[in-house]
Amino acid sequence: MRYKRILAAATAVVTALSLSGCSRTVDRLLEKLESNETPESSAVTSEVPSHTSEIPSSAPEHEIQESDFTGGATRISMSDGSLEIDRRTRSDETPMGESGWTILLYLCGTDLESDGAAAYSDLCEAVSARYSDEVRLVIQTGGTYEWYADFSNTSMQRFVNIDGDIELVDEVRDASMGDPDTLADFVSWGVKNYPAKHMGLVLWNHGGGSISGVCFDEKNGNDSLSLREIDQALNSAYGAMTDKFEFIGFDACLMSTLETANILVPYARYMYASEETEPGCGWNYCDIMNYLADDPDADGAELGKNQCDSYYRHCIENGDSAGATFAITDLSRLDDLLVSFNRTAQEMYESGRLNDIARAIYSADNFGGNNRSEGYTNMVDLAGLLKAVEPYAPSASEALEDLRKSVLYSITGNQHSGAGGLSLYYPLCVQGSQELSIFSDICTSSYYLAFVDAAAYGTTGGDMGSYDNSDIIGDFDDFWEYDYDADEDIGSNYGEDDWANGTIGIEDIYFDDDGIYTVQLSDMDTFNYATCCLFMEFDDASVYIGEDDEVVIDYYNMTLQDNFDGTWPSLDGMPLAIETVSVTYDLSVYTCPVLLNGNLTNLRIEYDWNEEEWRVVGTWAGIDPETGAAARETETLHDGDVICPVYYVWTGNYEDYVYGDEYTVNGDIEIEYSELFEGDYSYCMVLYDVYGNYYYTDSVTFTCDEYGDLYFYPDELDYNYW
Repeated sequence: MRYKRILAAATAVVTALSLSGCSRTVDRLLEKLESNETPESSAVTSEVPSHTSEIPSSAPEHEIQESDFTGGATRISMSDGSLEIDRRTRSDETPMGESGWTILLYLCGTDLESDGAAAYSDLCEAVSARYSDEVRLVIQTGGTYEWYADFSNTSMQRFVNIDGDIELVDEVRDASMGDPDTLADFVSWGVKNYPAKHMGLVLWNHGGGSISGVCFDEKNGNDSLSLREIDQALNSAYGAMTDKFEFIGFDACLMSTLETANILVPYARYMYASEETEPGCGWNYCDIMNYLADDPDADGAELGKNQCDSYYRHCIENGDSAGATFAITDLSRLDDLLVSFNRTAQEMYESGRLNDIARAIYSADNFGGNNRSEGYTNMVDLAGLLKAVEPYAPSASEALEDLRKSVLYSITGNQHSGAGGLSLYYPLCVQGSQELSIFSDICTSSYYLAFVDAAAYGTTGGDMGSYDNSDIIGDFDDFWEYDYDADEDIGSNYGEDDWANGTIGIEDIYFDDDGIYTVQLSDMDTFNYATCCLFMEFDDASVYIGEDDEVVIDYYNMTLQDNFDGTWPSLDGMPLAIETVSVTYDLSVYTCPVLLNGNLTNLRIEYDWNEEEWRVVGTWAGIDPETGAAARETETLHDGDVICPVYYVWTGNYEDYVYGDEYTVNGDIEIEYSELFEGDYSYCMVLYDVYGNYYYTDSVTFTCDEYGDLYFYPDELDYNYW
């Protein structure tokens, strides 16, 4: 170690270190705190985010009429615990054209276009491909304040690719691209005017997963298409079609979900989508058009495999492949998966092991950040969840096999090497009862909804032993019409007064004989994991330095001990307010708030445990707290970019932010463990339970001197909790 941990009684005479004795950097930090100064380049105006087959697998015993499919083309029924799936079908499927391909591109430009010309870039890719009169790309534009091409932003326009260019063929009244009627009208118009033997549909824009949906129209309050609205739109256009789409795809983040796939079964043979956020480059439309020009008779499976490989190559070319995921789902096999997953969910619900299962699910991969700095999507890898719950739900092995059969082909980068191709909603940190209500309208299993409801109820701190939600698992002719009512306190997750104790049983906090900060738990029934939390103290202000995940957990003795050595991940000597994104055996990914060229975002960094070195991944804006839309691009840093660390500050009267020193990128960015500044600090642990709640233990103060030596004051902890 590069420091000496010296225990000093609180009553001992210790030379106080005044702020005037701190380093020049700390002086500047204090000045900025007192003046609440923001760098001149800052343009921050928003808050930093706080911390079938055609025959259903289970044949219905009741008669379903065509008139029953009004709002959508799927009905899920429950009878004596068994799942019954009814879908709108055609007596005869006839190709909509004699040959070739038509791909309908629903291009909701939003800020991806107005801020970065991402839609324009994709259209340039498409028109640069080899032209074929057997392949048509039919485009509807809308949803953005500004186009980089000569398109209208006061009406919706429709284009068709013609020999190295696109031609305007129709123009309609402006409307929200997040309105299902807008999508339905475009699909009906497209299949009528440009029919082909093979049809595809792509929804282009931001995505937010199963809860938030896709296609956020910036001109209409970020109105988006929910999954049920996609169902409504395609069901409305159903009569205009004589066949299924070969594929429905999402050039958008986070949309390869079980809930999305279930909605699409009546309308398409395959789903193309990513579990994780998509890089800014998205799909390579040149590759798609070239492939079909060479082989216009290719079906959705063949095109899908090419699309998977093309997408991954595109990510590599743009330097953003580590977090990439993409999958082709065979929708004809989905009902088998839904039936086996329902059995798994039943076993989960009836096991009586809610705490253990909830803890196990946290080991599954998840997508879209899911941390306090960047926000939560609550999208968890289905394969990871099934593997995690298999000890408690034996049917999970059958569901895993059905998942493997359903996902026809997939690719992953090294950050998601075990991802199974489909995610699903699970409340890692539920955002409120409305989120649960949305989920109840798309959930594929009443048993899974009951399990999720119970896990979400755990966020309230209520008595789980007396909680009864058995009404959710009754018999339903149409499960989605069940009047689910989530507890109004769901999603509390943490309260402003929950700074200590919480619901996790803490027996004692002390320093052991080796001078190690130790938390003794009285039980670990709801305990999930813990982090070390560090603050720098200035009179009545506490500056949040971040959380380190290096906590040693002794389950036998029920103790937690820090592995804090007095150093912290730093950029040019400035500590970064890190939080953990993901941890694997080989790699840990962290995030921290920064200003990039004056704009608020999050710096993604990773630590390679094999090489024992830090790497900078880039910056990612996270999940929009208002819409739930995921930022689509991890920004690569370039020479000349200016990074400024951001710190959250608590004072006696207000909460605010303070900014560190600016750092100008020039070559490789070096992140390294640096000794703390000379000054006063407080230190505690943050305990997370299996329901996503978190609690701060009481803190201990320490002083870091000019040599990096730490002086703790353990007499502050001279008491027991209970």
